[in-house]
Amino acid sequence: MGSLDAQIHGKFNLFVIDAGVDDADAWQRPYLTTPLFRKFVNRSFPLIDIRPNISSPGYNPADLLKSHGFGVLNQKSALFDPSNAHLSIDDEELLHETYYPEICDLLTKTTGAKHIFVTHSFVRKSRPRGITRPNPPNIARRAGSNNHADANFRGTVNHHDNATNVPKHIPAGAGVGPARLPHLDYTPLSARQCIRFYRQDIEQQARESGVIGAEDGICADLPFPATSAEANSVIAERYNRGELGPRYAAYSVWRPLKTVQRDPLCIAPRRTDTGELVEYPYDLRVPGNAGLGGDFLREVALLGVQGEDVGVGSAVDAGALNWYYVSKQTREEVLVIKFFDSAALGRGEEEAEAPWHGSPDIGDVCGEEARESIEVRVIAFW
Repeated sequence: MGSLDAQIHGKFNLFVIDAGVDDADAWQRPYLTTPLFRKFVNRSFPLIDIRPNISSPGYNPADLLKSHGFGVLNQKSALFDPSNAHLSIDDEELLHETYYPEICDLLTKTTGAKHIFVTHSFVRKSRPRGITRPNPPNIARRAGSNNHADANFRGTVNHHDNATNVPKHIPAGAGVGPARLPHLDYTPLSARQCIRFYRQDIEQQARESGVIGAEDGICADLPFPATSAEANSVIAERYNRGELGPRYAAYSVWRPLKTVQRDPLCIAPRRTDTGELVEYPYDLRVPGNAGLGGDFLREVALLGVQGEDVGVGSAVDAGALNWYYVSKQTREEVLVIKFFDSAALGRGEEEAEAPWHGSPDIGDVCGEEARESIEVRVIAFW
């Protein structure tokens, strides 16, 4: 086993953009299914352990969330109370009555948000493969799940049940593992789409909070709506001009179920200079609420390289990007990651954008035990 005194490296899968994709039309793909990416390459990056920072007396997780787009909070959860030991982590009552309220309370205290809506939760487990064995070939492999349009994740999620405001839980049995691809789950465009089309309670709060009115008002005299990609630059420029517009954000709250040895979740704050790494956006087909217009496309993004020779014989130039992780992260140490924050629009120097994130392969340098985690995703309004 390697020494923790030395800086460790993590191996990410990077999409080779020049190789292209198949099945590019998201409307023709099953729900939440990526295009067929033709080629990936594995490349290593140095990882920076932030445990010394979060262990210092002056550490404030809200400050780190504001400056870097993520924070580490200490919180003991009733999930691990002996009285719940007989329950599965996927137990619906345990999640809805115990864990989701804990997460909402944690975010309210940390961010000051007034209204928080849980949209999804996931239980992830490391894939059953050799610890130090190289990643399997990535040729012609999708980046996401291969579920069909009518699939329900083994009976736990009904994509046709979007008339309700109930959060959707993806259990351990669905086979969702650590994501080797550095990615963004939201872009400003997909944030605007999700608050309008996904759930009626979220859409109603977005209107009552003034968010939809502010975005639509910016585009009122323009030849495109706020839900279009064409609106990105003008909304980014005007939304917080003079004073903050009505604030909304999306967060991921990630908790290991035991101390992390393999596959740590790593975060890279957004930077303009990404060197040889290139942002590659694409769409996912998402089941929407019928009363709000039905299915819609949600834009997400990967970090890729232009050609497969990038990083061969030398390290990939990542520009100003740095990857951070928490060594031996425990189940009481919760990572809160921004997926989107309207307060960052046009204010990147004052409020961090959503960072890149993913789980690189670090081998067995920190131990051999497989990782298990639970993630809760929310949308918040102030």
